[in-house]
Amino acid sequence: MESEHIWRQWLGLHSEWARIPAKLQITHETQFERDLGITGDDGSELLEAAQKRFQINLAPDETGYRRTFGLGPNEYLFNSEGFGLGTATITLFSNHSVRAFTVGELYRALVKAQEANTRQTGSA
Repeated sequence: MESEHIWRQWLGLHSEWARIPAKLQITHETQFERDLGITGDDGSELLEAAQKRFQINLAPDETGYRRTFGLGPNEYLFNSEGFGLGTATITLFSNHSVRAFTVGELYRALVKAQEANTRQTGSA
């Protein structure tokens, strides 16, 4: 099954990129921030690495990742990196939220984007 192949490739990229120990079980429900400690710029770099590896674009237009992941106006995939007094103050007084972004969500977006690429390539 093609999606199973993509899942194995995704796990390989993720484990390699984030240097995740082989003994750590990653499932569709694994959260990037809570379970793997991936946040901020590291999260952005992981998205870029996934796009490069799978030769897809998860942010194909001006909406960026918002449409791909169904993000609301003040919703984000990752917190900013670091936590200091300035970050705490901004977080306290802002109305943004960070989704509990999972490995499965990114995997589904990868599959969907790859299928879209295949349809475009096939019809070109």
